[in-house]
Amino acid sequence: MSALYITVAIVLLMFALSVALYGALFGSPRVLDDRITDMSLKMRLNLGDDVAAIRDAASVSRVVFRWIAARLPESRTDTARNARIARLLIQAGFMRSGALETFHAARMAATAAGAIVGLAIALVTRRPDAVAAVLLACGAGVGAFIPSYLLGRKARSRQRAIASQLSDVLDLLVVCVEAGLGLSEAIKIVGSEAERQGQAIGSELALVSGELTAGSTLGQALRQFADRTAVEDVKPLAATLIQSEQIGAQVGPALRSISDSLRAARRMRAEEAAQKTTVKILFPLVLFILPAMMSVIVGPAMIQIMKTLK
Repeated sequence: MSALYITVAIVLLMFALSVALYGALFGSPRVLDDRITDMSLKMRLNLGDDVAAIRDAASVSRVVFRWIAARLPESRTDTARNARIARLLIQAGFMRSGALETFHAARMAATAAGAIVGLAIALVTRRPDAVAAVLLACGAGVGAFIPSYLLGRKARSRQRAIASQLSDVLDLLVVCVEAGLGLSEAIKIVGSEAERQGQAIGSELALVSGELTAGSTLGQALRQFADRTAVEDVKPLAATLIQSEQIGAQVGPALRSISDSLRAARRMRAEEAAQKTTVKILFPLVLFILPAMMSVIVGPAMIQIMKTLK
């Protein structure tokens, strides 16, 4: 029981340390800034410095934080690994500026939690030191892997949601364009409505509308839309709309043809998935259902044979 208490204490201590580290690195330093400023002012007043020194005391906290920040490792986005994580964060819908730092902090906390869980299992089961070290390393590895796995899963889920919502959104765009609205205004209205319905494509269309309002061309906004989502169906849409804008063709028929082609492609993917189910169901059938059926069918006969032989 003492080992369990020690494990719980270690878990709570590491959790508090992780929260404090996250707050120190990525939180607002206003409270600590005010405390350091008050301490410096009191110290200056007690020492009897002049007014200029007291006025300069307000910059002590800034100097302290600047000194700490200069010695902390920065999350650089120019490396290939961080760039890939940043793309995954954008594809998963995390578009804030501090998303990469938050992910690294969560990964650090998950690694520490996994290591503590492995150590707790080793202490509770009273394993040898070598096994405890292996469990500690395995727990840390699993803890470091879980945030990346969850991030990739959320990004793939969001991509599937955008791909499934794209044809319906294109139908609404066709209706708005054929009713006399411009393409930018139609994107704004459809995006706001889709975002109000809680669809993932609504926020992306809102970003496209914002970029068009800020002065970007339709081609630039659609290319960035395709790069953000990394959905294969968005790339032909962007290419077709850019080409229609360049040659001066009507946008309504182009959107309708793209919507029809996307709906046909979605139907073909559904039929392909339905054809794959016959192969996928074979393995659980052989491993789980067939042994149960054989035990139910052959079991009574085997019992009777054993009784007869006895």
